[in-house]
Amino acid sequence: MGAGIAGVIPITIDPYDSDWKHNKRFSKGFFDNYIYDQENECYSIKKELLLNHYHEFLLEFYDFIEEPDEIANINKIPCIKTYDEFIHLFESGARNMEVPFLYHGPSLSILGGICKEYWMFYSGSYKAYLETYCTLGHFEKVLSKAMKSPLAVSIKFGMFG
Repeated sequence: MGAGIAGVIPITIDPYDSDWKHNKRFSKGFFDNYIYDQENECYSIKKELLLNHYHEFLLEFYDFIEEPDEIANINKIPCIKTYDEFIHLFESGARNMEVPFLYHGPSLSILGGICKEYWMFYSGSYKAYLETYCTLGHFEKVLSKAMKSPLAVSIKFGMFG
């Protein structure tokens, strides 16, 4: 199995360097969706934002890329109210790593930071080879401006696997 392109919403993200928040590796408004966690020295997504918008985000994204079968699957995913329910619903083991799912660990390489935990909403080809991540960064910025969901600015694309 090789590495593939994945689309994620980082749940927690660590900086590469001290100036990372001010560089162009993130969509405009990315950090508005996060809170700095001093204890763990990372940024964590605003849980209420995730809970209030995850379902509409999935529907909008898959409509945007014209995947009607995925939209039908998303409509089967229940709407939940607490972060504990979110974790239970999307835990990778509970979903047998079927997108969308939560993942913990270093299996994702993105531009701009290190994701400790992320919610993978898209899984692409497992025959992807990249020399540079700038194209994925451009795709993130295009989607963040084209989509209406407030979660769109938090999209990160990277290599998974």
